Amino acid sequence: MSKNKFLMTAVMCGTVLSSIASTVAWADTIPTPSAQPASQETLAAMQEQCDVLAASHDIANGDKWTGEVVLGAATLISGPTEAGSRDIDEGTIQYAGTYVPAVLEIRGNPFRVGGSVNMFGDQWSTAGYWTDSTYYYTADFTSTFQHAFSCNINQEVYHAEQVIHHDAEGQYIIDPQLIGKPQEQAALQACNAFNAAHVNGANQGFWGDSPQGNCVFEGTQAYDETIPEHWDAPVLLFTVAGTPVNQDQTDSLYAFEDHGGQVQVTGEYHVGQVVICISPNKPTPGGTWRTQNGYTGNKCTTDWFKVAPWGSGTEDSNGTYISVPNYSL
Repeated sequence: MSKNKFLMTAVMCGTVLSSIASTVAWADTIPTPSAQPASQETLAAMQEQCDVLAASHDIANGDKWTGEVVLGAATLISGPTEAGSRDIDEGTIQYAGTYVPAVLEIRGNPFRVGGSVNMFGDQWSTAGYWTDSTYYYTADFTSTFQHAFSCNINQEVYHAEQVIHHDAEGQYIIDPQLIGKPQEQAALQACNAFNAAHVNGANQGFWGDSPQGNCVFEGTQAYDETIPEHWDAPVLLFTVAGTPVNQDQTDSLYAFEDHGGQVQVTGEYHVGQVVICISPNKPTPGGTWRTQNGYTGNKCTTDWFKVAPWGSGTEDSNGTYISVPNYSL
């Protein structure tokens, strides 16, 4: 990940910052984005594959072959990679690394520590910087997901146009005009003969024609029915895995930076206890105290050494004060 290092300024409170660890054992944390739905471009690339697979079954007999995209899982294959600027959540900034003071001063009077022949003081800083920092931020990240899919291959069977002949259906009856006349009985026998022959499967050649002798046809005349070309409903025959399609996406993510860079700070900060009054290196009646670490007071003296408070240890601490000028109990 490309990190945007930065220089921050902040106001600090000594009691808070004195509890911050000098190092922070973190690593960059970027949440894994969820795959976005397949785009129209991705779907088109999938459909193109399914169309080719379906066409491979076409033998030019009129059947229709179609490929239907069935979406599968999406797998992250690269990223997320940061792109663009960061929006830092300033409320999450934590100082890390080492505090480097810019302004130092000694506050309070010298104090003793155990049996040391020197005296110490509290060193404070009102400005400085931390060599590193951590924070959370929001930024755009690019990722690439591999979208898997399969193709349902469907067949629609073709049927050519056809003409279906329907024979006449019904029966012969005597002509109503002959009822009650001398030839009625003969006409009835003729009509019954036509009907019986048809039932027995005889091809009389005139079935349905009317009139036929003294008989008329009662029923439906013969006709031809034309059925246009058509296809059966699609039937799923195969399911074939497609070659996954890669899709890039951009997401706004809330991430953690483990090395945010230097942070300038102002405010009260207790650096620690340092030696501010140094007694002579060897016993010399006329030896003098020396000041250091910025102490400008006037209490680097043997008289003050005798009454100075203890920063740690007690007056029971064993010490050899032979190098303290003019020291005597």
